[in-house]
Amino acid sequence: MESYRGFRRAGILVSVGAVVLTCGCRQASEQPEAGSQAIEAAPQIGEVSPMSGAGRSQAFRVVASHPAGATAIVDLQVLIDEKMSATGSGACWINVNPLKSVAVRKEDGLDWLPSVRIGSADTAVGGKCSIDAGGVKVETKGTELTVTLPVTFAAAFQGAKKIWVIASGARNHSGWQERGTWTVN
Repeated sequence: MESYRGFRRAGILVSVGAVVLTCGCRQASEQPEAGSQAIEAAPQIGEVSPMSGAGRSQAFRVVASHPAGATAIVDLQVLIDEKMSATGSGACWINVNPLKSVAVRKEDGLDWLPSVRIGSADTAVGGKCSIDAGGVKVETKGTELTVTLPVTFAAAFQGAKKIWVIASGARNHSGWQERGTWTVN
């Protein structure tokens, strides 16, 4: 963390006109709170299985871990497309809140379509893929989170694709990582 005149930045700085509000600052010489390093660490992406294959539908198993425990992972995203782009437009882009819901990104990549509750009879449907929420499985064991996503690709979404994954904790994320290939046919 950056220090400013003996204080470590640990909170929010809000400046509106001449009024400056700060919160969460502590002396830089203080010891970090127990476990804070684990909480501030970024999640790690494990394997995606299958790592390669072909088909119109597949249940992908995605593994991520966090040193503070699996429940410290607050968001997991999977992007399937030919290439990684800034907006993900044209991709099958899936967002999983491990404790409650799954959603797919709008085709233009600008926003998420409405999420559906994991385990429900609903389906998260986008222009490139759909996710059967009833088939989504979320398992936690120690530091490891495993999510199984039953994906069905749209008829027009064909060809060789790559699979990227990112996981987010409360303060940091893993960064996008390529974890496999899939041919949609």
